[in-house]
Formats: sequence, C-alpha cells, structure tokens
Amino acid sequence: MTNTKKIDIEFLEKKEIPQLSLVSGWKEIPVQPSSEPLVPLGLSSNFNIFTSSIYFSEHDNSPYLPNQLSGSLITIFIRQGVAEQLIQAEEMLPRGYHLVVFDGWRPLEVQKSLYDEYYQSLKTKFPSWSEDELVQETQKYVSLPSNNPSRPSPHNTGGAVDLALLKLPDSAEEKLKSLSTKNQDTEIERAKIILASAKLLNFGTQFDWGGSEAALRHLEELAKQRELNEEEKEALANRRVLYYLMKDVGLEAYADEWWHYNAPQTQMGAKTAGLAVASYGAIEISSSDFQLELARRKLAEKIGRNTVFPKAAIIKPPEK
Repeated sequence: MTNTKKIDIEFLEKKEIPQLSLVSGWKEIPVQPSSEPLVPLGLSSNFNIFTSSIYFSEHDNSPYLPNQLSGSLITIFIRQGVAEQLIQAEEMLPRGYHLVVFDGWRPLEVQKSLYDEYYQSLKTKFPSWSEDELVQETQKYVSLPSNNPSRPSPHNTGGAVDLALLKLPDSAEEKLKSLSTKNQDTEIERAKIILASAKLLNFGTQFDWGGSEAALRHLEELAKQRELNEEEKEALANRRVLYYLMKDVGLEAYADEWWHYNAPQTQMGAKTAGLAVASYGAIEISSSDFQLELARRKLAEKIGRNTVFPKAAIIKPPEK
C-alpha cells in the first residue's frame, strides 16, 4: 500500500498549460554519458506500468502490421530513473486512472524507418518545398536518426517516453485488486482485464498525429479564439492532467506532441529545463535484455492483440 499523495484531477483539468520553452539548439547541449541502465516496463518487470508497443504492433490499436517496422520491440525499455518517475506518477493517479506507455527506447533502425517514411510523404505532398523545409518539418515529429554519441535521437537515449492515460471502471479495478500475487498467470490476467475494459482518454488527436493539432498547447490557443466543443474541452482537460502529472515527477514536455516527455538528462530535456549538460547519451539493449524481449513475445501470444483502444496514427503530412 502506498502513501503517495494523489493528484487532484478536477483541479488540474482547470489549470492552463503554460507557454513552453523552445527546443531549438538542443543538439548543442554537451553530453557527459551516464552508466544508468535501461530497464523494461510492464509484464515480467519490476516496473508495472501498462504498455502497448505501437511500433511492434503489440495490439490492434497499432496502425502498423506485425513485423512491418524492422527492428521494433514489444518490450518498452526506458532508463531506470525514468521508470522510477513513471511508477511515482502511476501511484499519484486516483483510483481508475492508469498510465499507458506506447514507446520508450527506440532502436536506430526503427527511428530511420519512421523518419524516412515521413520525409517521403512530405516530399510527395509538397513537391515545391526545399530540402531545408522538408527536413525542418520532418524533425518536428521524428528526430533525425543519429548514432553520433554527441547528438543522439531522444528516444535512442532511453530518456524519452510516449504515453497517455487510461481509465478503468470500478468493476475492472476490483478484478485487478484481487490479483494480489504477482506471477506470470496473474500478469497475463491483469493485461487481459485492461485490454478488455480500459478506455483511452481523449487527447484531441491520435497518438503520432502529424499536425499542429497534436501540439500540447493547441487547444489552449484555440480556446482563446472560440468556444471549444465538449470533445475539445475534454481533450484539453486530459492534456492538462497529463502535463502536470509528468511535471510533478520531473519530466519535460515537448511542445509539438502532447504524448512526448523527456527526462532532463536528455539533450532536449536539458534544453527545456535550462540545464547546461545532458547525461543520457545513445544506448543499446544488452544481450540479456534481448532474451527478455524474446520471452515477452511468447507471453504476448497468451494475451492476444484485441483491445478497445482507438487506433494510433501513422504520421502524416499536415493538410496545408
């Protein structure tokens, strides 16, 4: 039983998200690499946060086919310090609310696939754009794949996380509460309960939506121009709750994506936090991590892919 103070959802729903720090120049932040390891989230781990690996197509809310993105993993790995922050955030949520993590550490191969696909889609839709315009727009949503130790992609450091909030009905919470013993069978049952019962909260766009509507403060600005409809008000409230929850545990928001948060130890997170040095450089999973990944794939076969979550998006060019 935890004594962590719960957040006040109703209070945070009414608290405006402030103007966010710019990230321009974040790649110039020097990196003094830390030895902090990657750790797995979710099933068969010490960090019991629900995960749904979009790029691996773990569940049917993924817009990708299984094995479509070469190098993708079903296991969400993250730096240990970030995993501890997410556990703290999970414990701060009131009954019925839970985190769901879509992506954490990202292999360079997956980063390259996402970057190239989005770049090409922009080039096709906007043939008059210059190379600089294409690169600038692409990097709003997908960082340039890089194995340069001084300029790693944020997700390749294990210090960036993509996530949202779920809500479970009381009946499902009671079922989860009854699973007091932690073993493989109860973990499988827990995942099945969440997949069958959880509602992914409305954030105004799909995960990975490639357009200005995905910007964290988009609805804040829209509300200054006109009255929001009920769905927009709900999405704005949920963005505020997630923002302040992540802020409370020490993670930095990214202005262009409501779902993306950075540890201040990353270059991008250090930039927005006003720090002079980053300590999360590029990192790779270990051989034991990969063995865990293989075991996790077998475990997933016992759970199934069906979920009530809405589909995520394949990043697409803006309409204009």
